[in-house]
Amino acid sequence: VISPALGDSGAHITPVPMIKYITTLLSLLAVPACAAVVREYSLNLTASYLAPNGFYREMFLVNGQHPGPLIEADEGDTISATVYNNLQVPMTIHFHGIHQLGTPWMDGAPGVSQRSIFPGESFVYNFTTAGQYGSYWYHAHVRSYYQDGIRGPVYIRPANDRPRPYDLVTEGNATATSILRALESNPMPLYIMDWNKLTSDAIYYKEVTYGIDPACIFGYLINGKGRVTCPTNEAITAAGASRLEIFQNATGIRSSFDSLGCLDLSAVNGYPGIDNVALEAPGFSTPCQATNTDREIFYVSGSDWMMFNVINMAGGFASYLSIDGHDMWVLQVDGTFIQPQKVKQLYVGLGSRYIIAVPTVKNNGDFAIRFACSEVAQVTEQIAWLSYNAPAASQPVDYPVTSDVYQDMGGNLYDPDNTPTFNETAAAPYEESVEPPQGPAQHTIHFTLNRTAVVSFSLMDGGALMPIEMEYMTPLLWADDVSHPTTVDVGIKTGDVVDLIIDNIDRVILHPMHLHGHSFWVVSESNFESFGYSTVEEAIANGSSTINLNNPPYRDGYGVAPRGHVVFRYIADNAGAWMFHCHINMHLMTGMSAVILEDREAVRPRIP
Repeated sequence: VISPALGDSGAHITPVPMIKYITTLLSLLAVPACAAVVREYSLNLTASYLAPNGFYREMFLVNGQHPGPLIEADEGDTISATVYNNLQVPMTIHFHGIHQLGTPWMDGAPGVSQRSIFPGESFVYNFTTAGQYGSYWYHAHVRSYYQDGIRGPVYIRPANDRPRPYDLVTEGNATATSILRALESNPMPLYIMDWNKLTSDAIYYKEVTYGIDPACIFGYLINGKGRVTCPTNEAITAAGASRLEIFQNATGIRSSFDSLGCLDLSAVNGYPGIDNVALEAPGFSTPCQATNTDREIFYVSGSDWMMFNVINMAGGFASYLSIDGHDMWVLQVDGTFIQPQKVKQLYVGLGSRYIIAVPTVKNNGDFAIRFACSEVAQVTEQIAWLSYNAPAASQPVDYPVTSDVYQDMGGNLYDPDNTPTFNETAAAPYEESVEPPQGPAQHTIHFTLNRTAVVSFSLMDGGALMPIEMEYMTPLLWADDVSHPTTVDVGIKTGDVVDLIIDNIDRVILHPMHLHGHSFWVVSESNFESFGYSTVEEAIANGSSTINLNNPPYRDGYGVAPRGHVVFRYIADNAGAWMFHCHINMHLMTGMSAVILEDREAVRPRIP
């Protein structure tokens, strides 16, 4: 339902009092040529018992489907989404990547920005999309319920006057550029999500009771569809050779994979004396059983180009994406047009979104769209199909594999010297105005990512853990007492520049870090060393080679490599209480989160 916008959209924006940021903010607040509207959606949350990959289990649905329905709007519109909780568990919905500019109470973080929606209750999320465009998603933010099915896409069509990089892709070919512009209004969905045999609550209780960090999944789904395949142990071991080496270098132990491609982590996982076999710990899965459920199929239908909206809706793993025999042009990352990159393999970070354009250069045949797990803990992949043939009455058992395969089931490239891959560090925004503020930051906050116990994960320097019970506490956005060890209150005011220095001291795990309420510039990054300085200014003064203040990526989530670091810089232009956390759900649930307070007193009187 679409209705005209009436009065204030709910956004209250305080101007940044620094001239050098005005250009950036004007760009971020560009509005479409057409009048903004209110787009109304209803999200009905229910439970069912289904078998998307051939094995039945309890799962959650949004409007009777998984993933949930698309929420779409034009840049500048207001979205009004009413959530009806007909589950037996509390719920909130977080609109991942949406800044909630002026409406921090709509961020969907329980115990931080709102109270949970309890069974039988409903809640209306109202927020503006002003200044934002591209791909986002919504998901449960209570426990790990989005891995049970509460997740779906959000797509905001860019304003007509928003600069686009399509001419760089088409080399100025007006016809091809017009095709891309037309496809932009409705890109094809390409959503990767993990799937487990057990519900997320059962996995959590097994984790905290027996010390088993789940680390492995039952498999992937693409757009809610998937199939279990059972490669030979030899094939899994060959595809996972580099993973075995990484694990051995970190632990001194030579491990092995089970039939689901799960690495045996018993040397570092689980409490002493547990029965790994009975508990199906990583490396001890029950024997793989193949299924023949439908895969997702995309039909070319004569177009010269296809555009895909790629979202990693998983709760545990990043992935490598490739399409046999086809190039991919990466156009957007995390809701921002970038300098386009032509690649054959794309790293799809956990929680991240990408708009890609694919030239459809073949005449006939079927080509695999491959998502392979990128993490050390597991070798697994899921396949969809890109078909140049007419739709069949029923899906065949499988299509033949072409000779143009770029990656194996572990994401390893068959010909790495001649296979271009996506370079995250070079993914600079296309609009030059989206540049980081120069000079020293008003605030520098340091975080240390660390596995403090078998199933405890922290990002605080002192090892403090955010308790899972915080979901039921008075939200920090308006609580009188905010003195918790994982609350960061350093006096951030509107217009301040904030640097987050994040060192990952874990030996094996890459942690994908997500900041609510903002996008940030990745101004320093290393995959093998800590930052080593107390501020960015100190790093510059000492000639650090990792600092990039000229054309850094602009993201809202980014991975921190084991034994590596990143530095995020952002402008405090959104008063509120904002979560900063690892997007591996079981790490978030066992403590790896903080809340950064930003000019909170300025927003408290306006909370509805």
